[in-house]
Amino acid sequence: MRLVVSGIPIEVQKKNIKNMHLQVKPPDGHVVISAPLSMNDKAIEMYARTNLGWVKKQIEKFQEQPRSAKRQYVSGETMYIWGKQYFLTFIADAQKNSFEIVGNKVYLHMREDSSVRQRESYVREQHRIMLKGEIERLLPKWEQITGLYCESWQTKYMTTRWGTCNTDKKRLWFNLQLIQKPVECLEYVILHELIHLRERTHNEIFTAYMDLYMQNWREIRKQLNDSMLDYYDAQDESPLQKLIDQRRYGEIKNAVSTHLGGEVKQKKATLSDIKIQDVVHIEQPEEGYICFDIIVSCDMEYSVPKSDKTSFQERWLRIHCQVLLGIDLSEFQIVWVMECGQMEEAENEKNSGDLVPVISRSSFEDEATGFLEKYYPKALKEAVPVPIRQIAENMGLTIIEKELFSDGSDAFGILFLEDGNIQDKNRNIAIRNAKRGMMFIDSQHYHAQTLGNVNVMIAHECFHWYRHQPYHLLMKMLGVSDDISVIRCRVNLDDRDTEEWSPVDWMEWQANGIAPYLLMPARTATRKIEEMLREYHVDSDEAGSGRQMEELISELAGFYGVSEQAAKSRMSELGFHRVDDAPGYMPSCIKNCLEIETSETSGYEPFGNRMGQKTFISGLCQSKMNGS
Repeated sequence: MRLVVSGIPIEVQKKNIKNMHLQVKPPDGHVVISAPLSMNDKAIEMYARTNLGWVKKQIEKFQEQPRSAKRQYVSGETMYIWGKQYFLTFIADAQKNSFEIVGNKVYLHMREDSSVRQRESYVREQHRIMLKGEIERLLPKWEQITGLYCESWQTKYMTTRWGTCNTDKKRLWFNLQLIQKPVECLEYVILHELIHLRERTHNEIFTAYMDLYMQNWREIRKQLNDSMLDYYDAQDESPLQKLIDQRRYGEIKNAVSTHLGGEVKQKKATLSDIKIQDVVHIEQPEEGYICFDIIVSCDMEYSVPKSDKTSFQERWLRIHCQVLLGIDLSEFQIVWVMECGQMEEAENEKNSGDLVPVISRSSFEDEATGFLEKYYPKALKEAVPVPIRQIAENMGLTIIEKELFSDGSDAFGILFLEDGNIQDKNRNIAIRNAKRGMMFIDSQHYHAQTLGNVNVMIAHECFHWYRHQPYHLLMKMLGVSDDISVIRCRVNLDDRDTEEWSPVDWMEWQANGIAPYLLMPARTATRKIEEMLREYHVDSDEAGSGRQMEELISELAGFYGVSEQAAKSRMSELGFHRVDDAPGYMPSCIKNCLEIETSETSGYEPFGNRMGQKTFISGLCQSKMNGS
């Protein structure tokens, strides 16, 4: 429930208590009233008005405090390290950077002309060093106490969670902002995440383990959350924070409270820790609207009978929202709320604050099904070639085939999400005055890639338009630069470590992986393959090498309009693993020019769905074309 008294928004939380309590909470001075379940709204409003003078004074105190959002890293500012307040002294030093703690002061030595961003980056790195030192000391202690061990851990700046746990990979992440809290808060988070290795959710078993190992964890948890840095801190404002601002967060909390209200009242429980976990499934279902789903987690907290302890039940909700397409997000609306399962960490989870669609490898098939349900449902009912060029046209895309670059650039295809130009490596304009929705295919790569790969590339760009173009529109409405007004589909995939990937890299990985699924949907492709295996008298459970399997792969590739290697890879993904024994496919341009053992081409998967994988043969073709 939410009240507005004299222009001051007040959050009302009804609990199983006897008296009302009024709080003005850090860091922004938001007002919260805790009231008995039986208290009527009029009495609560009167209580707020009676204490209005005190409330205004407390809000003024918060407003007068230096805010981290305005931090300039100059002398006189304050910062907290392990719960203790320090005063910053900036010393211009052209020789070296340093960060020293002496008494209650922090001395920051940097160049006088260093920018705020440079100072912030350096200070955060010093915080990271200190935090890692404490984690290295405390994590083994709690691993030994609990008998639970993680495989790896890292630190990162997070705005919604103090820590996260990937239970499958046994990987822990700790929020860099923990450096500001007392050390016992770090110990609480370490224990909390370790127990998640045994219990994924905040159920009674999880609570029992917390009680076993840390009896005062509730007090520490309250201390940590009450002093939590503002989720909407503009200092490091991500697209997620811009999207879920104070007003929209209030609407989301109200929607969660309404959805769970009956259960809360029945169990005499309270809702706590309502957290925005992610924004997923950004789409444009019709012109003029952008829709997205917000994943929220919260704890249902209720008293244990005949005890002063509380128990928790974790709940996950999916909140479907829509906004009117325009210059801002003024027309925000919550459409529905439903229960959902706990969200598993995907490969690009670390970019979720950037609103990059979080798509795990295991959901590629679902993404392809959603695409085909919208644009070509026939392919989900019967085995037919997917007319990807016609689909692109129906999506409003224009395909233009021409030689794009003469400087050896490796862009095979280019999709424009905005009107504009594009330059080659020598900064000469290669494409001028392109319009939004234009898709360019570089014809000079045809003989290297084969027509089948051209179709996969078109599917690749269609998926960008289907899933990432709405993301781009949403970023524009938020005033965020996303670097994807023009998307290049490259011949060679990125072989850097995925930890170094940007949001754009992850979107390329998604489109690369899902494109073959669009052309060969699982259910109908499986039926087609089984039919062909019978026709060719090849038992999928027996060795699949030999002439018959080669002919089958060739016919399957021709039927679906994909490359032979793509057809072979898709067969393997669908469970026909004996196809792996078949000789690898080699483009004719390589067969005629080079003598390469088959084993060297076995890893060739143009537009494959493996992270960091290179299209080896394509690179050789490109080298041959360039005369190298």
